[in-house]
Amino acid sequence: REDVYSYEYEDGPGPDLKNLAFDLKNGFKTPWNRKIIDLLLKEIQRRCSEERWPFQRSEAYFREILHDRYKHLRTIWTATQPKITAKGTLETPTELEQRLIVKKDETLKATRQMTCRRNVCSQSPDNCAWWWLQQLVKTLGEGSMSLEESDMENDIETVLHVKNMVWRRVVE
Repeated sequence: REDVYSYEYEDGPGPDLKNLAFDLKNGFKTPWNRKIIDLLLKEIQRRCSEERWPFQRSEAYFREILHDRYKHLRTIWTATQPKITAKGTLETPTELEQRLIVKKDETLKATRQMTCRRNVCSQSPDNCAWWWLQQLVKTLGEGSMSLEESDMENDIETVLHVKNMVWRRVVE
């Protein structure tokens, strides 16, 4: 684009906050894309302070999220670009659309298969028992096991207190 070229190599005005457009042909480290990420970061920080978000995050945290989102956007954009066919010509819009539909169908099929496998495996009785036991141990924690003996030892009287837990029935 002319805007990107004039900003990087001449004295162009740079990206406009109201009409942002990444240079997807290059990485996020180009001056144009860094400027856009900086503008977005300033906008996030401004909104964070104005709207009093209940959490505060560092600039590096938001910058990393913006970089990841840019990489994801660039991956999608690259996948939607016309490829060279076996005949050595660029794909037509119809061929491009068909390729993207086939790719999406393959992804959805793989997702359905993995979900089905996960559901079948997680419903086996053995897995259910282990899951329940793991949850029980996590709920009890290290210090929640009761003592087997409650009589006097070393002339010190041990007092045991009943701890009402969600997983126990109430003892009166």
